[in-house]
Amino acid sequence: MKIFNDDSPIYLQLRRHIEELILNRILSEEDAIPSLRTMAKDYKLNPLTVSNAVGALVEEGILYKKRGIGIFVSPDSRNHIIAKRSESFITDTLEPALRSARQLEIPKLIITQRLNALYGEES
Repeated sequence: MKIFNDDSPIYLQLRRHIEELILNRILSEEDAIPSLRTMAKDYKLNPLTVSNAVGALVEEGILYKKRGIGIFVSPDSRNHIIAKRSESFITDTLEPALRSARQLEIPKLIITQRLNALYGEES
């Protein structure tokens, strides 16, 4: 399983990977995450890299530490990630795609029909 590439720093990719596990409900609220050593071994990463990724998620409130016990997924972390990513998705992905569709003169009706189909609604 290759989850890392050369596009951005590894700790940012690991951070995003952990967020994806939460978004996909593989990790749920109050679930313990593996220890830093275990993750470093499993992902074949430097423990400092893992520590940086996890530390950033703790700082952001996605994860929290229980002293002497471990690191856990914070309550409402999934909603926090969704809120954080939603705005950037709209500005960085959706708006440029809609501008391209307009430039290509794709009718608004077609866009609406596709949107409704993806969201499971009838037109």
